[in-house]
Amino acid sequence: MTGSGHGFNLRWNAGCNCRGMSNAGVIYHDFIDLKEQAAEIYLNMASRFSPEIPSFSALWLDMGMREKQHSELLRLCVAEGMIAPDLPAQEEMEAARDLVERLSRDAAVPDLSIEEAFRIAVELERSEFNGIYDRLSTPAHDSLYLFRRKVISLSSHLEEILKHARDLNVSDLAISELERLVDRHMSRDWPKAG
Repeated sequence: MTGSGHGFNLRWNAGCNCRGMSNAGVIYHDFIDLKEQAAEIYLNMASRFSPEIPSFSALWLDMGMREKQHSELLRLCVAEGMIAPDLPAQEEMEAARDLVERLSRDAAVPDLSIEEAFRIAVELERSEFNGIYDRLSTPAHDSLYLFRRKVISLSSHLEEILKHARDLNVSDLAISELERLVDRHMSRDWPKAG
């Protein structure tokens, strides 16, 4: 199930020793790298706010660790041969890479404001970036335990971001966007045990 319509060229992933790797393997490798970069965004924000607002810093640290867990779940999928049948197209992967690179630059600003940190988180969490992760991790849904951990983790982190946004008087626009994200993730159907 390598999704033959996904014409990746190997120069596209400069950090991958992709020789002999299937197209699906290249896609997973690239996206694992993007998840690691997303973790760095959150970890940079945790470092930025740690002296001023430790609880706010802890939120970003938790989000960074969640992204690291996502990359490890994708590594497990590859190691176990649990490859998604619906692989992202090259254009989707390039858009995700552009988003992560732009948000990485935004998060690296030394005087990053609280409002900007929330904007970065909202933009990353509502983007197709998470849609790609959902698709690539779909084979893990056969494990009810892994699926529930995945959904509960995301929902609880979004709720935590929303709580901090309210506590820190972030703009109404950011709060309403976070509320929509929480509602969207809380309304997901749970698989039946069986």
